[in-house]
Amino acid sequence: MPTPDPLAALVQLSNRIGLDPRLVQPGGGNTSVKLDDTLFVKGSGTDLRTIGPGGFAHLSLARLAPLAEAESMSDAEMMRFMAGCMLADGPAPSVETPLHSLLPHRVIAHTHDVATMSLTNVPDATAERLVGELFEGAVVYVPYSRPGFPLARAVGRMAAQIPKSAIGLTLAHHGLVVWGDDAGEAERRLKQVVAKIDEFIAASRRGRLQLGAVRTPAPAADERRRVAEIVLPAIRGALSAAEPPTALPPYPPTARVVLHFDDAPDILALIAGARVPELAAGGMATPEHILRAGRLPVRLELDLAASPDALIERVRSQISSARQEYEQYHARHAAPDQRPLDDWAKVVLVPGLGLITAFSDKRSAVTANLCYRATLEAIAGAEAVDRFQFLAEADVFEFEHWPLERRKVEEALARDRATKELPRHVVVVIGGGSGIGRAAARRFAEEGAHVVVSDLEAASAEAVAAELASAFPGRVLGVGADVRSDASLDALFRRTVLEFGGLDCLFYTAGLPPRFAPVTEIRREDLQRQLEVHYLGAVAAVGRAATIMRRQGLGGSIVASVSKAAVVPGKDAVAYGGSKAALLQALRVAAVELGGDGIRVNAINADQVDTPLFRKFVKERAASRGVTEAVQLEAYRKRNLMGVGLIPAEAVADLAVMLAGERFRFTTGGFVTVDGGLAEGFPR
Repeated sequence: MPTPDPLAALVQLSNRIGLDPRLVQPGGGNTSVKLDDTLFVKGSGTDLRTIGPGGFAHLSLARLAPLAEAESMSDAEMMRFMAGCMLADGPAPSVETPLHSLLPHRVIAHTHDVATMSLTNVPDATAERLVGELFEGAVVYVPYSRPGFPLARAVGRMAAQIPKSAIGLTLAHHGLVVWGDDAGEAERRLKQVVAKIDEFIAASRRGRLQLGAVRTPAPAADERRRVAEIVLPAIRGALSAAEPPTALPPYPPTARVVLHFDDAPDILALIAGARVPELAAGGMATPEHILRAGRLPVRLELDLAASPDALIERVRSQISSARQEYEQYHARHAAPDQRPLDDWAKVVLVPGLGLITAFSDKRSAVTANLCYRATLEAIAGAEAVDRFQFLAEADVFEFEHWPLERRKVEEALARDRATKELPRHVVVVIGGGSGIGRAAARRFAEEGAHVVVSDLEAASAEAVAAELASAFPGRVLGVGADVRSDASLDALFRRTVLEFGGLDCLFYTAGLPPRFAPVTEIRREDLQRQLEVHYLGAVAAVGRAATIMRRQGLGGSIVASVSKAAVVPGKDAVAYGGSKAALLQALRVAAVELGGDGIRVNAINADQVDTPLFRKFVKERAASRGVTEAVQLEAYRKRNLMGVGLIPAEAVADLAVMLAGERFRFTTGGFVTVDGGLAEGFPR
């Protein structure tokens, strides 16, 4: 039987660990293997769930050896030193590399598992005693040191106290380290240690109500979601705005957050406990959670039966108070050149409603959710064995501002600012299943937005979303919606809010092919069909979008694809042209009404665009005139000043993105043309 490849075995072990949120949360944890003179260690920025061989940094153990003798080393010195130890191109070594290099064991796995965090987030003396009693020297307790070189140095100084028979370490507030001669042995030991701690905590929990009696029962699911539809945009606005919600736009494009909403029964039960406010104020369960879930959760006490205006005001007021508390904490510890963090709050607890997490993108907001779920479980576990106690406030501040961790956030922010038109925005594209809408969905996603692709044909919307999902994971959602139905539109916008927390742009490009007939022959049902989609449905969608934007207080953009038929009369086009003219006037009225809220409303006059709908239009027009489609297309080419044929849908998509972004932040009530230049009155 062939000998298993040690690196391949480590990859498999890493993936299994990474897929269990009770062992590590996304992005957390670490694994390594030593092969001859090479240390293969999880690279910075990789994820154990998905890591492959290329995700491990390769370093020379001989070059790393001086770490054992170093008494002090700054972060910058450590990173330069490790860079000099690398043997091949690949990811930068993680900050835990010194610990993996100093421990002499072949395979090492480091987890932020709930069991160990429960056992070690208690007073230090209790934690050390419990670890000693449970493992009798097989697992050694290590008091807290900041991750990176300080932790490695602390473990190095304890080397003489670690029995040769030991199989691992519990790190105060920082998880578990186990080792073995191969990946299989390390995994068996990991499971053994975690199971033993879990068994002890379960026995300690019996008959005890760790989080207190239920203080805020949750309303029924439908009512909960109705309230969430009001509360989430208010939370998003209060956490996003660099200025108070009443300040005038424009707002910084990168100040926004994307939300994840969790109202699962277990979460509702956990956050309803009477002791949760006191316990949650104790902090997180491991320093890594500070980066991913913030220093402390914000807790909102809301009367869920209150009016929408009262709920929104209460949200803003309480988040403002929480921000003041954060700024006071910052002032207690900050150096003169340190400014408060923009992403100071990532977790919001609303008893009776759910757990809301906020980040720069949906996937990171989900990660924050998983981290805080683990924290809640660890708090309950710690309360079962003693009392929950996290780091001292000064240690929390140090980690929160640790440059090696903050750079990941700051670099992503700088990259968004430099390269994206709509980072952190949420966009709904109605009519996104084909043509202009499909092209726009892609362009909005490429420019950093989270996109809800909606279409009458749900399968088409879902197909576009699936097509974009691989390039933009977690940022595109397909939803079927019929703009002729108020209930369907309500469901679309509710889904958007519950999925991403709010809305920054609506692009309305739903359309029907024209019904050509002279005014003497047009039927009422023909007029009604065109009005339902081009006018009534559009106005209904605009109203719903504007309501969400007002609740956020962040401004916003509404863009609709209209037509030259709205301003230039065409023979036999009374139904189509009349509905488009009504839409254009409605958009201008909306621009007047919404300008004071910083919500811009603009129209795109797109003509002869290469879409399935326009192709059908050409076919019908050619038939009505008794010519071929080729002749009809040539007539369109000749009538525009630039002599262009069909215009690609991407040209309209580009304009939609620009109108939604900061470059057009002072433009509203506009009617911007993409048609190659028509001399028919120049509808501009």
